[in-house]
Amino acid sequence: MTVCPSCNAENIPGTEFCEECGSDLSALALPEARTEFEEHLMNDPLGDVGAPEALSVHPGDPVTLAIHFMREKDVECLLVRDAENEIVGILTERDIMMKAAGPKTDLSALAVRDIMTVDPVMLRETDTLAVALHKMSIGGFRHMPFVAEGRPALLISVQDVFQHVSSFIQPS
Repeated sequence: MTVCPSCNAENIPGTEFCEECGSDLSALALPEARTEFEEHLMNDPLGDVGAPEALSVHPGDPVTLAIHFMREKDVECLLVRDAENEIVGILTERDIMMKAAGPKTDLSALAVRDIMTVDPVMLRETDTLAVALHKMSIGGFRHMPFVAEGRPALLISVQDVFQHVSSFIQPS
């Protein structure tokens, strides 16, 4: 871990800015990879993972429509886009289970905006696998959108990352 000299918060090695206070950490010494697995975690960009294009719904869509779309497309989450096609949220299975599911809840009357996670943390195509895993761990996320230059937003999952690096794990 890299400890921020300004606030003493622990950050993943190689993080450019402190997750806690935003201080510049780029001048701090970076760790060396000792194994092929660590090398891939520290250096492989998200663009190498082959993440799928993110599917989306609108904030005003009924939750039942989103659930139907998720089942039909066999996905665990959707991006939420406004009328200008800007990403304003993310809707996950967990959001539905924790915020909408209940014996007296009418999912047809409930809008996606009522249960979505607003303003999701975004990654960049050039972020490394380690940065993605760190942000997922800190935020408690299983899925995160990332933007790729000139392409639609993609959605990476913890499972995508593990599938990518699994061939680099050496048995002990």
